[in-house]
Amino acid sequence: MIPLQLLRVKISNKGKNIAPIFCTSDEDVSLAADIIGEFEESWKKRDRKGLLTDRIGLIESEHGDYKLVRGISTLLERRCTFLNTSEQSRKNGIDSVHLMIEPDIIRRSLFEESSKSDFALTILRREEIIQSVARQQGVDKEDVLNQMWSDLDENLVLDNFDGITPAILVASYNLALIQTLLFSCTTLQVALHGGSSWKRVLRDVKRVGLMYNIRNQPSTLVDRTSKNTIYHGDTVVCSLDGPQSMFKMTEIYGTAIAKLLPSIISAESWSLQAWIIRKSVSVGRKMYEFHISKEDAPQLMALPGHNNSKKITAKSGSSFDSTVEEKFAIKFQQFRTGWTLIREPDPIILDNDKAFIPDFMFERYGRRIYLEIVGFWTTEYIEQKIGKLTRISSANKQLYKDDKLDIFLAVNSDYYTASKYKKVEKDLISRLGSLVQKDHLILYKNGQVPLKAILSYLKSIDQEMILRIASTASNDLLAEIDRLTIGITQDNNEDDSRTDGGSFSGIVSIGELAEKYNIPSDSVLIALRSREAGNVNVNDNGRSYLIVGTYLISRSKILELEKSLNTISSFMDAIFLFKKYNVPESCHVDLLSKLGYDIIWRGIDSTNASIETRKR
Repeated sequence: MIPLQLLRVKISNKGKNIAPIFCTSDEDVSLAADIIGEFEESWKKRDRKGLLTDRIGLIESEHGDYKLVRGISTLLERRCTFLNTSEQSRKNGIDSVHLMIEPDIIRRSLFEESSKSDFALTILRREEIIQSVARQQGVDKEDVLNQMWSDLDENLVLDNFDGITPAILVASYNLALIQTLLFSCTTLQVALHGGSSWKRVLRDVKRVGLMYNIRNQPSTLVDRTSKNTIYHGDTVVCSLDGPQSMFKMTEIYGTAIAKLLPSIISAESWSLQAWIIRKSVSVGRKMYEFHISKEDAPQLMALPGHNNSKKITAKSGSSFDSTVEEKFAIKFQQFRTGWTLIREPDPIILDNDKAFIPDFMFERYGRRIYLEIVGFWTTEYIEQKIGKLTRISSANKQLYKDDKLDIFLAVNSDYYTASKYKKVEKDLISRLGSLVQKDHLILYKNGQVPLKAILSYLKSIDQEMILRIASTASNDLLAEIDRLTIGITQDNNEDDSRTDGGSFSGIVSIGELAEKYNIPSDSVLIALRSREAGNVNVNDNGRSYLIVGTYLISRSKILELEKSLNTISSFMDAIFLFKKYNVPESCHVDLLSKLGYDIIWRGIDSTNASIETRKR
């Protein structure tokens, strides 16, 4: 964006419409090249900013349109790095004392010295004060004078300039005009015609936290003969509340809209309609309409790399912009819940053919739990949100539980931007809470969404589903376990003379069983323990297994281990025996306990530990 006072606009249609005055001619590109040349020349010479401003002023007087020249210069200044002489010295590694003293330190010393006596009303007294400060700082009088005001804006030195071509600079300027104009809008409507760009743009709308409402227009055929363009397919219209609809935080919100604009103009086909408030001495505040589409926009606006600010684009994987969503996702993943966190899932279609797009979806066991994060909001916006939630069809049973929506709502209490009365806020929050499940309405501050309620609810679903899965999968699962353990015992009985501890097939991983059946390991354990009678489980054929940690060990292998342990008293010898029989290390201590042994520790060195049969 550029400063509002540098915005060039034209009024048309008898004072009803407003539009920026874009740069479209070769002369405009030539002007941009001249201004770039002045910046490059100043960079090479390491000129002071004041000298650069003077040279830009000469171009301004020759060209005549000060708004255009200053607007372009403003964009170029953002590509510059200005330093005072002290900062330059540190950067360049110069240790000279007279260049390392900060200007504010010199000024403070001068004024402190002056305050000790009368003001410096004469040139002689002034010279004495300057000489005194120079001695204190160990520098010359000229150094004091040169450094005293070196941090003022006009005295800063151009240390670096990020170059740009004239065409891209003009494109950036044209984009900045629209961004600046939209800063004064009350409502912005974005129409995206066909294609898949609308999904990306709507994701970006949500990512920057704008208040929005979307609707889908039926498929139509529009012939714009003046532009030789025919649109096919549906049109998605996204209505955004503008910065001027806010009572506070207008600058933050306006910047969010400015960040969104590059995403919109990169769509396949787009159009904008906005209602702009302008103030003037003659008519005061007046509302204007602004229309622009891809066909109307100047060619020099959508060039690759035209925007030197950070673009808001749809990103894949786990990368985010620096937003509430990123912080939430990172924090949630750290808990390793087993739930898949899906960002920006497919829209939920409402019963009036509009769409509701939650920010996140948690998915596991075929269950889907949604989270909607509300950033900026006004009374009207919450009313619209309530309307959307009430239109989610009750036929979609997955989204309802006990006649209430099974959706989490996180509302930013810092961004309440409209009402001056807390009662209105409390009433709105209460109405939202009545639509969703208990504890599903979360109020958050400082950009941090609390996780406690969400994690607790997901854990309750885990427990419910583990029991349900254990019950439904029990027969097939136990039959598979019997088949495996019967096979294990038969294999071992056929070769009783082996001394290598038997085949590793004598041990079955519960985790691998769970993975094979695509169910939680806890469900397997519950199914096993549901028919367990004591520690050792024996089936109708006399086959058996023992549950040790997250493994099943065949009864035949257990008998072999018990026989060998009768002659062992050292803990390390027992561990060596288990390793010989391929017992997983995570099972060693648990297996000793289940076989009726206690470990006697003599210090922290395991080589001194022994095992004893547990006294009954």
